[in-house]
Amino acid sequence: MATAPGRILLFEDDEGQGILTKDALEKEGFVVEVCKTGHEGLDKLFQQAYQACLIDMQLPDIKGTDILRRINTIRPGTLCVIVTGHGDEIMAVEAMKLGAADYVVKSPYMGHLAALPLVLREGLERMDLRGERAQLQTELWEHARLLEERNAELRRVNEELKRIDQLKSDLVSMVSHELRTPLATIKEWTAILTDQIGGPVNDKQREYLTIIKTNVDRLARIIDDLLDMAKIEAGRVILNKGFTDVGPLLEHVMQSLGPLAKGKQVSLEIESQEEWPAVFADADKVTQILLNLVSNAIKFTPSGGRVAVGLEQVAHEVQFNVTDSGIGIAEQDLPKLFEKFQQIQRAPGQTGGHGTGLGLAISKRLVELHGGRIWVISQEGRGSTFAFTLPKYNVEEVFRESLKGSLERAKHQQSRLSLIVVTLENFQELKSLHGLDETSHLLKEIELLLRDTVRRRAGDIVVRWQRGEMVVILAEVDKLGAQAIAARIKEQVQHRAFALAGVPVTPDLSITTATYPDEALTDEELLKVLERGPQGAAAKTRIMVIDDEPKLRQFLKEILELREYEVLTAENGPDALQQLKRQKVHLILLDLMMPVMDGYEVYHLLKENPETRDVPVIIVTARGERKDRQLGIDSAPYNYLAKPFQTEDLMLKVREVLRRHAANAGTR
Repeated sequence: MATAPGRILLFEDDEGQGILTKDALEKEGFVVEVCKTGHEGLDKLFQQAYQACLIDMQLPDIKGTDILRRINTIRPGTLCVIVTGHGDEIMAVEAMKLGAADYVVKSPYMGHLAALPLVLREGLERMDLRGERAQLQTELWEHARLLEERNAELRRVNEELKRIDQLKSDLVSMVSHELRTPLATIKEWTAILTDQIGGPVNDKQREYLTIIKTNVDRLARIIDDLLDMAKIEAGRVILNKGFTDVGPLLEHVMQSLGPLAKGKQVSLEIESQEEWPAVFADADKVTQILLNLVSNAIKFTPSGGRVAVGLEQVAHEVQFNVTDSGIGIAEQDLPKLFEKFQQIQRAPGQTGGHGTGLGLAISKRLVELHGGRIWVISQEGRGSTFAFTLPKYNVEEVFRESLKGSLERAKHQQSRLSLIVVTLENFQELKSLHGLDETSHLLKEIELLLRDTVRRRAGDIVVRWQRGEMVVILAEVDKLGAQAIAARIKEQVQHRAFALAGVPVTPDLSITTATYPDEALTDEELLKVLERGPQGAAAKTRIMVIDDEPKLRQFLKEILELREYEVLTAENGPDALQQLKRQKVHLILLDLMMPVMDGYEVYHLLKENPETRDVPVIIVTARGERKDRQLGIDSAPYNYLAKPFQTEDLMLKVREVLRRHAANAGTR
């Protein structure tokens, strides 16, 4: 940015220096006035402003520093440049501390005259930039102030809108509740008249009473919709999730809406499904969604049409489809279909019921509360398909959600809550001998036995098939009660005969309990108590992981430590053997394919050493062909795990090997 030359006031008592300086600056376009004394220059400054002042430090009447101080008072913001002779640089620096922009040392050969225009221009440009920056800063502060004022206004308006919305919701709720009582009275007296309890009714009167009942029912549905929407928007809808069989649920919807379809001569069907899946959802809310969609489909399907309800499993979701051969929906109406109070305009002569326009909006919100999606595919005159999804349940998530819900209720009621975990310790062994399907049947038998043994409505059993565990959540049961139930479960299992593929088997069960608030205050603490097992706060079990892959070593270390094990790691055989001289371990996880010394050699050295020969070893390897027997390694199924493996399988095997080792040690 180039600054135009301006008016300069020169303080210089040397006449020759003044003339030469004035001449040099005026050649560069500056307008220069020369003052031989400080008082003369200050008088001029009182009369008019100058863009810059050149001040000689040695004047006959006033020192340059005093002139600088007075300029700062008379004309603050004026650019001041000190012009001084050799030996006065210290004084010039002092002047800069007082506000001078720069200083120039006089040269005996007048070389400083060439530098003065450049110094002045740069100084003036800096002042212009500072001025612009100050202006921008001022404008920024002003914008910030206005923005804060607008934000405050928006907050006020938002709070007012929330208040109005709350008033609206409260009004809807209050009016709806107040309407229910007179409606119920009207409905009851209409039924009394229709049933001729109050006296004979002729055909015309019966027709009128039917019209009254129909409109009372319609008004009741409108009130229900308004109440539902008010609850959803207020966040007062709590899903009561549980395992829900889809088949019976769809049958209930068909039975409820069958008369409506029959009255309109519309075919209502369920598309065949060989096996209906179970979903973890609020059965009442899913039923409400389906009733909304199916009743809408019937209403907008002409006589002789068809409405079908189907279901398909897609990736991690279960998808419900409600398809009709009705009038369809215009393309411009599709985006607003799931909004509140939307009534789609129908062409003259088209069929369809009237309502609040809330049914689809409610359905959308209920689906989203479940973590699902809802949409429509439609073409005017060619029918519609409304579809929604529910996430497939994950057993671990179900268990966590059930536990958290039960714990919250226990805290609210100030009561106790107990967990009982029943683990089939030989699950891995049975699975390898008889296959997963047969072993799963055994788990189902044990689950049924658990249900019969517990016989409590508050008990909720969650089966985690992959891990061979069943969890019983018992409300209002203390620690002693949980231990008594656990003993009864074990006794019942011991006296029951089980078989897999016709071969008798003995389930090897371990049972642990944890109670709130006796042993833990949160769901995480309860699970940690369960992981520790019956010994509670016993000394930690120490496990060594021997593997040359750093990431796998770290992974195994973390998942084992999360389950309260103490973990040592070694990257090769020599490292492991050296560590084992200093510390004892209870279990070793050993990789076979390692540099320096492979797993087979490490295994033999461990078994030859009296200090480590009794330590159990789990072989963990990605090797496709096992050579255990050739190399003298025991081939029992419990001490071998192939990569890649599931974390649950690894933890089952660790617990199983440790339990077997402890049992064998106890019999010696």
